[in-house]
Amino acid sequence: MATVPLETRTPVVELLTPCALIDGRRLRGNIDALQEQIIGVGAALRPHFKTHRTMRIAELQLEAGAIGLTVATGQQLSFVRHEFDCPVLVSSLLQSDTSLADRLREACLAGGVVFAIESSASAELLRAAVGADLEAEVMIEIETGCLRTGIEPAECGEVARAAARLGLRVVGVFSYPGSGYLPGQAEQASEQEQTALALAAAELTRAGFEPRHVSAGSTPTIRFARSGAVTEYRPGTYIFGDRQQLNLGAVGRSNLSLTVLATVVARHGDRVVLDAGGKALGRDAPRWLEGYGELLDTPGALVTRLYDHHAVIEGYAGPPLAVGDRVEVLPNNANSVMALARSAWLTDDGEVALELTPVPDR
Repeated sequence: MATVPLETRTPVVELLTPCALIDGRRLRGNIDALQEQIIGVGAALRPHFKTHRTMRIAELQLEAGAIGLTVATGQQLSFVRHEFDCPVLVSSLLQSDTSLADRLREACLAGGVVFAIESSASAELLRAAVGADLEAEVMIEIETGCLRTGIEPAECGEVARAAARLGLRVVGVFSYPGSGYLPGQAEQASEQEQTALALAAAELTRAGFEPRHVSAGSTPTIRFARSGAVTEYRPGTYIFGDRQQLNLGAVGRSNLSLTVLATVVARHGDRVVLDAGGKALGRDAPRWLEGYGELLDTPGALVTRLYDHHAVIEGYAGPPLAVGDRVEVLPNNANSVMALARSAWLTDDGEVALELTPVPDR
C-alpha cells in the first residue's frame, strides 16, 4: 500500500473541534492482536464495516487477514463491493425497496455476497428485492439471548427449506450475542451463542444443507472465542474500544484508539464546558454506566450533561483546565461517534493526521 504523502496530512493542533481522532498505532495493534487470536482458535474474522465505515481502516483489516467484511446497509454494500474484492455478509434484514433493487442485483451478479434472513417472510422480501432470476446466498439468523431478531435453532430446517423453494442458497447461520453488553454477562452470552449456533448448524445438516459459515460476534464476547462449531467472528468495536467496552472488560486502556477532540469553551469553578455535544459524542448512555463520556487523561471526569453542541463536566477536580484548552473525550459508544462524524482524523504520532471520510449509512 502506498504511503500517503506527508503534505496531505494536517497538523493536529490545526484540527477544528469537535472531531473524531484515531490513534493509528493503537488501531493497528488492535487489528493485529484480534486477527492473531481468532486464527489461534481455528476461525476467521469478518469484521463489521459499520463501526468505522472507511476505506483506509477496511484495508488495514483485510491486509491483516480478515476474510471479508460485514455490512449493515445498502449504501455500505455498494461502497464495499465497489472498493474491495472480498466476500461480504449483509447482516441487516432487507426490504423489497425499489431504491435498493439495483444495488442488490448488482451485488448478486458480482458474487461473494451473503444476505441475512431470519424467517420465510424475510426470504420472500429478499427474493422480491433481487428479482426472480438471480441466485442469492443466504445465512439464517439465530436468536441467542438478545431477543432482537433471529429464530430458535430447531426452526432452522423449516426456514432453510422455505428459502430453498424460493431459489435461495442457504450457506450457514449467524447470530448476535447482544446480552453480552450487560456487565458480567459476556462469558455466559458467548457460551449461549456457541451452543445455539452448533445446534443450528446441526439442524441445517439434518435438513440437507451444508452450513459452510457459522458466524458469531461481538466485541464484548470475542475474548471468549474458542475452537468448535463457529467458523468466523464478526466484531466491530474492537478496533477502537470505547468507554462502554472498557467498563465491560472487553478492552484495556492501552487499546483505546478513538476519542473526540474537544475545546474548553467555559469554566465556572468545578464546572467545565466543552464544545463536543451530542452531535459529536452521541447520546448513548446505558442504564448501568453513568455519564455520556469521560476525559481520556482524567478518568472519573464525567460528561454529566449533554446538549447538541455542549458537554458539561461537573465536579471537575483534575489537572488545570482553562478556556481554549483542548482535551480528548472517551465516548461511550465509538460506533455512534463515527456515525455522526463527517470526517475522522488518523494520526500515528499525535502531530499530524490523515483525514478519513466515513461512508453514509444510507
